[in-house]
Amino acid sequence: MAVSGVERRKALRAVVQAELFFNILGSPEEYARGHTSILKRLEAIDAVKPPSARTESQILLDRIDQKLSILVSILAETASQKNYINHATMVDISEYGLAFSHALSFENGTILELGLQLPVSDSGSRLLDIAGRVVNVRQPPVPDGTSKNIYGVEFFDIRGKDQNDILQWIFAHQREQIRRRREKETF
Repeated sequence: MAVSGVERRKALRAVVQAELFFNILGSPEEYARGHTSILKRLEAIDAVKPPSARTESQILLDRIDQKLSILVSILAETASQKNYINHATMVDISEYGLAFSHALSFENGTILELGLQLPVSDSGSRLLDIAGRVVNVRQPPVPDGTSKNIYGVEFFDIRGKDQNDILQWIFAHQREQIRRRREKETF
């Protein structure tokens, strides 16, 4: 679903700092969440015509065996994390994108594979796997002389559940800010 620029500007946004990991990719096609290629392999197993000399039971058992092997590899893949080369600090986020600061220099249109560390409860966090495109670059004046650019990234591949989790995180962050503000006002 395409969302217009006006709708994006109205999106719920939170100014928060969080850990962000990323890799720079050459093209959007290089991004792979991992499961899509495995699901295609599962479908291909059913598409293969079996030898005619085999019984239906033998064919079914062979297909089940092949699919179980692939499903085990999915479980192994989700247990291991991607290797992200770069580490950055996120400065704000919305359901459609985020901004982060980093000393590296790259241009608009750069494709990024993002690993966003999202707190999901008081006891832990979850790493979201998202693909995005740099849509703007700012170099704010820094008094200490260090040069870190602020990169605005628009998500182009994100799971619906991850987008919803980001929204819930923003709501929780805003509720906490309101609670703190009210506490200060009462004292």
